[in-house]
Amino acid sequence: MRKLTEIIIHCAAVRPDWMSDQTTFAKVSEIRKWHVKDRGWSDIGYHFIIDRDGTVAEGREMEKDGAHVQGRNKGTVGVCLIGGHGSNATDKFADHYTPEQDNALRKLLDDLQAKHPSISKVSGHNDYTSAKACPGFKVSEWITGTPKSVAKSTTVQASAFQMVSGAGAGIAALGALDGMAQIIALVFSGAVLLTAAWIFRERIRHWAEGVR
Repeated sequence: MRKLTEIIIHCAAVRPDWMSDQTTFAKVSEIRKWHVKDRGWSDIGYHFIIDRDGTVAEGREMEKDGAHVQGRNKGTVGVCLIGGHGSNATDKFADHYTPEQDNALRKLLDDLQAKHPSISKVSGHNDYTSAKACPGFKVSEWITGTPKSVAKSTTVQASAFQMVSGAGAGIAALGALDGMAQIIALVFSGAVLLTAAWIFRERIRHWAEGVR
């Protein structure tokens, strides 16, 4: 296995609805045709392609150098996002890609870096070729700007813990009481759960708006 040191992110530069009625496999096959038949390459230039729904497909074999950035294919992994048509280098990820692609790309990066500890850098095509906007956002800003997922957000985790704790406390209290005291405990537990649910909803909303 070749030694990997960097992951470079690209875009297919296609419209959001490009081949929307086709499978991810069909889209990868089309890109492979561009690279093999139109450019004369031995295979598709990217090692991974991420579709609009978050599906991750394999492209060129990882054991082989890709064909995605001139002069920087040795020891790098090329990852391509479906979309990015008409993008600028300074656009935001969300301007051209879906939340499913966001989560899938972050997970892929985590998996690759865990499997290949020698990978110490993640960059975008536009970090090396100023004439290109690809992938249509600044990778360094995207990496630090969004938590990996709602489930991994510490504020969301805290709210979920509050809800579970409130439910547990209510159940325990009901088991030890009877009559009017049990009714009061039930009302109290319900109030706690409603409050926790409201906090949970607000933190989800803040997370979606970029407030961390």
